[in-house]
Amino acid sequence: MADQIIHNLLTRLKEVNFILTTCSDDQMPFEQAYVIARFYYDYQDTNDIIDEAERMATEDVVRLREIAVDLKDETATLLNNIGRLGGMDFKQIANAHSKQYYSIFQEASEQLNPYWKRYSELNNRLDYLPLGSKEYAEIEKECEKAKAEHDTRQIEVKRLYDEYEIENRRAGYVFSLIATHLYALAAKMNGIAGSIINDLDRLEKGNGE
Repeated sequence: MADQIIHNLLTRLKEVNFILTTCSDDQMPFEQAYVIARFYYDYQDTNDIIDEAERMATEDVVRLREIAVDLKDETATLLNNIGRLGGMDFKQIANAHSKQYYSIFQEASEQLNPYWKRYSELNNRLDYLPLGSKEYAEIEKECEKAKAEHDTRQIEVKRLYDEYEIENRRAGYVFSLIATHLYALAAKMNGIAGSIINDLDRLEKGNGE
């Protein structure tokens, strides 16, 4: 699809606008903040938009005009509504999200300690028992069971830590989000859309003459 880059941009821009028109003042769930933050991060370099428009200008100027008009309208909506973000504490939203997942991991990690302690105690007892004795065999079985219980729970702890790392990285996008930077990007995109429309108008006027 020749216009895939701008098509995806418009889809995500509409999602951002929907969030802004429905969010409460000074309050926003993390997932909504993440959508806005990723939009800014993924499209802060507008060169791809310009390159895509140049390609479309040689292939489908009708579709290019439609997209440019949509982009201008959607960015105008964003510029009108972006004031809603003025009171949002994105750093607090990000920190709360990251802390939530770290707390889950930390609790699971602490609950793992008694299982390791039990295994270590049994393993240490083996060092003081005669090898091949009945008591050694019994403690060895208990030791193996304790190790298996620990290892099973450790897998879950590892999974929770990996999940925390993923969410912590996602939180990083939100932590860095600044409303004025998003405003500047929207204004730039709005200007690009306007320039495309003006260029197409001049092209059509030139062809008409």
